[in-house]
Amino acid sequence: MSIIENKVIGNTLLLTLNNSSKRNSMVKGFHDEFQKSIKIADENKDVFSIVINGAGDFFCAGGDLNALQTRRTMTEEQRYETLGQLNGTIQSILNCSKPIISAVEGGAAGAGVSLAMACDLVIMSEHSFFSLAYVKIGLTPDGAATKFLSETMPRQMLAEMAMIGGKIDASRLYQIGAINVISQKGNATKTAIELSKNFENLPKNSLSRIKKLTRLAYGNNFESQLKLETDFMVESQGDSESIEGIDAFLEKREPNYKKLR
Repeated sequence: MSIIENKVIGNTLLLTLNNSSKRNSMVKGFHDEFQKSIKIADENKDVFSIVINGAGDFFCAGGDLNALQTRRTMTEEQRYETLGQLNGTIQSILNCSKPIISAVEGGAAGAGVSLAMACDLVIMSEHSFFSLAYVKIGLTPDGAATKFLSETMPRQMLAEMAMIGGKIDASRLYQIGAINVISQKGNATKTAIELSKNFENLPKNSLSRIKKLTRLAYGNNFESQLKLETDFMVESQGDSESIEGIDAFLEKREPNYKKLR
């Protein structure tokens, strides 16, 4: 059985974390399979977007505690190496040129929160939650969890999540704008796939540039972001996508971006 299962639905790749007996935790082989799946989807011209979900009734429980137990005997260099695998998984989501949606059913814990929040859009079912309970086992958050969450929530709420380790439910996350949609219980994946249809006739290169802009906006200073926007606009104005888009607007017809993929 594969740890990661892939299924193409229309022009969307459904990437399923497939280890429900361990709440889809990041067991050995997880990161290699995950990153390979993202790479294949990114290179597949027939895949326009990606939805990430978890098998069963939970999205992802983060790191495998049995594996974490062995790290106490590792050297610091070895620990950096293992954490580099998680970082590579997060980077694969950020660097993918295509829109990625996480569909969170049940909950996400630890690095599972990082996985969900690294995505461009986040769907959570009602009664689901995020949990950063690292402090309860004497650890600290990883996988850029504090970075992603700091972009969407006040410092005090982030401190509550990380320092107390309690659960923050979907309704509270939605109220502060940390997630995009709350679905009915059991419908997170269906809702995410429906949302992904928005990307079926949108320009590929434009989406890729916009993804980079939104990803870098929170870290760049004003001048850096202004330059990046200018560079991308210059590229876009010479792109066949903008030719099609502007011509379609002036000719009062729907643009056909699929033919340019």
